[in-house]
Amino acid sequence: MSVIIEIDNLINDIFNNLSMKIDNNKIYSISGSNNSGKTTLIRTLSTNNNDYIKVCNYKVKEFKLDEYNKIVQTVIPLEFLQVENTLEDEFIYYNNDEELINFLKKGLSLNRIIDKNYNNLSNQDKIIYQIAVSLVKKPLILLLDNIGLYFTNKELIDLYDFFKEFINTYGLTILSTTINLEESLLSDYLYIINNGNVALEGLPLEVIKKDNIINKLGLSIPFMVDLSVKLCDYELIDEIILDKERMVEKLWK
Repeated sequence: MSVIIEIDNLINDIFNNLSMKIDNNKIYSISGSNNSGKTTLIRTLSTNNNDYIKVCNYKVKEFKLDEYNKIVQTVIPLEFLQVENTLEDEFIYYNNDEELINFLKKGLSLNRIIDKNYNNLSNQDKIIYQIAVSLVKKPLILLLDNIGLYFTNKELIDLYDFFKEFINTYGLTILSTTINLEESLLSDYLYIINNGNVALEGLPLEVIKKDNIINKLGLSIPFMVDLSVKLCDYELIDEIILDKERMVEKLWK
């Protein structure tokens, strides 16, 4: 199975014939300006009450809710129903798989929060807690809504490296919404939505190069991408360079 999520002409108060195909075991970024429908899309995908969406080749309405929740997990920051007193207890409640739990503890650096109550954590650690609880259930799909707002770029790089390791080890498809196009560079594919439909799609760097369109959509081009595009126009470099030190070395040659 390659396509795990298929959205076919989704219509509601926000979307106008929105269509997307999401391949299995990939990380997708969904971007757009404020009020473009990113969170609405995550909430729509998190329920089994829709005629326009297929998951695993079945219309989501064909799943019972508890069946669907085993397939799809959603992390919307600070929206979490705590079941047990600590993260350790949550793990045991949902899946007492020692190998998986140790994988999560190491990959997400959970030792500092493993015995803590969710309500006593910082906002960033609450999101890590939510991600850990979602992943211990071993879903096929993880939906993330604007989690990048709570992390630095370095922290996001580390988090996405963990996601990729999880995908390689257990299998997982991730859809992550963001207004930060620099974050989208960590994903495999980028959709930009506008006016209820897909405005741009493709490999993140190739999409972001379309700076004239991106700016009209109310998004900001990452600084290093913008600089690279301008230097390419002046034939000072011949490629997109994201690393500042490498850029300096290239210009000094």
